[in-house]
Amino acid sequence: MDVLSDILRAVRFSGVIDLRPEFSAPWVIETPSCANFASSIQSETTQIVPFHIIAEGNCWVKAKPDICQALSPGDIIIFPHGDAHILGDRLDQAPILIADLLPAPPWKEPPIFTYGGGGKITRLVCGFLQCEQLLMHPFLKSLPGFMHIQVFAEPTTPLLKTGVQHIIQEVNCVQPGSVCLLTRLVELMFIEILRNYMQNSLNEPMHGVLALNDPIIGQVLNWIHTDSAHPWTVSELARQVNVSRSALATRFTELLGQPPMQYLTQWRLQLAAHHLQSTNESIAKIASQVGYESEAAFSRAFKRYVGKPPGAWRYPLR
Repeated sequence: MDVLSDILRAVRFSGVIDLRPEFSAPWVIETPSCANFASSIQSETTQIVPFHIIAEGNCWVKAKPDICQALSPGDIIIFPHGDAHILGDRLDQAPILIADLLPAPPWKEPPIFTYGGGGKITRLVCGFLQCEQLLMHPFLKSLPGFMHIQVFAEPTTPLLKTGVQHIIQEVNCVQPGSVCLLTRLVELMFIEILRNYMQNSLNEPMHGVLALNDPIIGQVLNWIHTDSAHPWTVSELARQVNVSRSALATRFTELLGQPPMQYLTQWRLQLAAHHLQSTNESIAKIASQVGYESEAAFSRAFKRYVGKPPGAWRYPLR
């Protein structure tokens, strides 16, 4: 079982290229937290993961007290928790809010806008990943608040480098189908960054998505995702990986922030939510597929988790 692929199939997210700004020195802009910014960029959800690609020029990013990073062409910065941040060719002047520079929506394509003092040019490609807030997987919640990928300056996978080059090229020459292509390229970029994060962070403290590399918890996750409908217990999972029940529960909670049975329940309901909106199968059949013995028990659990019954989730009021 490829657990990461299993998660990304069920956790609904979509990539969006939203802005193509051109800044000229001096310039400093501030992006508020995404909970306060989502409506300005026509997002359907407040759970968005913003990113910026430096297409041309150099600048700085500042976020929270401990992040102040120089950026070069090809660099990607991602804020998995939607934190507020400041970008500029310098950081010694008051920033202007990005929302004050945006053209009035709706936008048929990512808008190009300019701002600054007329000096050296910096071009960015700005976008975000839209995620379903209630269904954010603990792996995604555990990502660091700031990710910096130097695509052209450090050894990276050919797929990531080529993908970023294509994104920059496509936003500079919009053609029929560009919006769809850019959506797919952003999603591929994010998946590749996650894979690189897993592979290149083996010496970091194990948590979240890195739990897939743990010799014990990685196996447990494999069992859970291989057969989510099985009536797993902590004792049975512990026997599968030859550890004690208490050792498994402690290690699992340490890495994923919740005990194994809570994770299993949440994952079943995430799968159910995905099936409800992507298939026409009956609620009773979906309940059985994810491990519930009755539709009534499933409906109660789903409403506790999502805040609405399965039918309302499948057919939201417009």
